[in-house]
Amino acid sequence: MKRGKLLFIVGVIVAGAAVLAILRSQLRSGSPESTSERVLPFVTTVAPTAHEGRVTIRGNGTVRPLREVTLISEVSGKITWVADEFVSGGAFRQGQEILRIDSTDYANAVTVAQAEVIQRQFDLLRAEEEMAIARQEWGLLESRTGLQRQADSTELGSLVFKEPHWRAAVAQLQGAKARLQDAETRLKRTRITAPYNGRLRNKGADLGQFVGAGRVIASFYGTDIVEISVPIAGRDITLLGDLLVSGAGTTHARLVARNADGEHEWIGIVHRTEGTLDESTRTLNVIVRIQKPYDSGDVRPPLLVGTFVSAYLEGRHFDQYYTLPRETLREGDVVWVVRDDRLYVQPIEIIQEVEDTLYVLDGITDEDQVVSNMLNVVTDGMRVRTGVN
Repeated sequence: MKRGKLLFIVGVIVAGAAVLAILRSQLRSGSPESTSERVLPFVTTVAPTAHEGRVTIRGNGTVRPLREVTLISEVSGKITWVADEFVSGGAFRQGQEILRIDSTDYANAVTVAQAEVIQRQFDLLRAEEEMAIARQEWGLLESRTGLQRQADSTELGSLVFKEPHWRAAVAQLQGAKARLQDAETRLKRTRITAPYNGRLRNKGADLGQFVGAGRVIASFYGTDIVEISVPIAGRDITLLGDLLVSGAGTTHARLVARNADGEHEWIGIVHRTEGTLDESTRTLNVIVRIQKPYDSGDVRPPLLVGTFVSAYLEGRHFDQYYTLPRETLREGDVVWVVRDDRLYVQPIEIIQEVEDTLYVLDGITDEDQVVSNMLNVVTDGMRVRTGVN
């Protein structure tokens, strides 16, 4: 019995040793290179593309008028006439009449003021004549009595020569002329005209309505020049370059509006920056101007106020920069670069991110191979297998 157990144990040991020997021989027969090849991570790489020139800053904005005013009645009265264009969106040329207020009372006031001026002119002529007669009489008195002429320098002398009467007549004439000018001004104000070429946004009064002084008649905006405020944020602010301090009025901007007909393009001028960051959005507004936006061509419609446009601004010039797919960017503004079948973590200086493209100023060259796929575990300098995308 004991002998059988002993033989069984010996048999198990021998069988185990044989299995271990077989496994060891199989492991030795495998290639070390193929084993390591199976465990190395596989990466796909792309090469950076080198560029030279100005970068484009992209933004969006809404077209707004450069000038917009509220037309207000400066006199009271009933509206007796309006132009056919006195409707929302109606177009007017500079100086064109928009509406008229009843001018009867104001015309009568001008007539009365004109009559007063004529009367005061007559009073002045009479005062001048009386003063001349007084001087003549004083001269006769001097010649008869031998008295020296001293009256002009005294208060009594001025009364003798009727100078106060003359000065009063002069003042009354000046007052009458001022009242005439006021009456004529009020009469002119019964006609409201367009301050510049533009359109009505909306109206606050209409034909037959009585309006008081200070009543809002309409909202009016100019159409000769429009502006687009383009908010620029983040890294793009540094790309503005000289626009922050100079260059306004010389840098071009391309504006694109999209509608059912497709895309339409206008060329504007970067007029200025607002100079301060918006506290809520932390953006800097760049102001672009366009001349004659309402002039339409054969295929391009007018650029209407309120249109949403995409803006493309000329930014700083760089002697060299690179572009990469955005998928190559890793957390912390780094990329993974493969050199001699080893992966390295490489910090880069990003100047711009546009949709799926990175614009890189420093940290890579066009000879580098940048990893485009994700890896679960990365250590600096680890070996990898590569494939070029």
